[in-house]
Amino acid sequence: MKRLLIILSTILSAIPLSAQKPLENDEIIATVGVNVPMYKNMESDVVVGLHYGHYYPNGVGFRTGFQYIPTVVEIDNSFSIPLAVTFRTGSRTTSAKLNSAAHGIARTQVYDEGDALKYGLATFLMNLFDRIEFHAGLTPGYVAGKSREIYPSYHYSGLGYWEKTWTEKPSSFSLSADAGFDISFRIWRFDLKLMPAFHYNITNNYRYHIQEGIRGSDEVIRTTVKPIKWFFTFNGGLAFRF
Repeated sequence: MKRLLIILSTILSAIPLSAQKPLENDEIIATVGVNVPMYKNMESDVVVGLHYGHYYPNGVGFRTGFQYIPTVVEIDNSFSIPLAVTFRTGSRTTSAKLNSAAHGIARTQVYDEGDALKYGLATFLMNLFDRIEFHAGLTPGYVAGKSREIYPSYHYSGLGYWEKTWTEKPSSFSLSADAGFDISFRIWRFDLKLMPAFHYNITNNYRYHIQEGIRGSDEVIRTTVKPIKWFFTFNGGLAFRF
């Protein structure tokens, strides 16, 4: 009986503790931005996502969610689930942000009035951001589109040769290593976020082919194959803290 009472008292004492959980340890983030292959003449595309983040009092946390890119290097429909460990700095008060912005403008030393206005405004806005968050992790996913090898594109040059390009998809399963940061501007329980990040494809999902030949002849004089591994994303996000 005594042991049962001890167990019950432990459970009851834990209930108020859970009710007193600090607010805003969790957030939902909707993002939209661009995905840029870090190679010459590669087109970027839109990327959209919905993410969930949880944070502990020491600033360490984790983030996961769902992400969709309509086209990557001519291959359609990339779906992925970002998994990241995060660390974010503490939040500043409104007065601290305004003071920092004002001091930043005062330290902007330029002699042209147009430059003074431009750099002063940029400094003011940057100092209004609330906190910095760093993240790193892995993103497994699936590339649903087919290789474009069947439908190559030709480019004819005035120098007397032709170029044919297409993208091959060796693997549908994708896995990338990711690292980036974001800065936030807080409005009540909402955060406006700017989120740049770099990504390295561990798997072989995009292999870009270039063939060159003499104009008027089908003979191929040179073939180049580029595995597309590095990407840069720049997202804007709206987060709700709860």
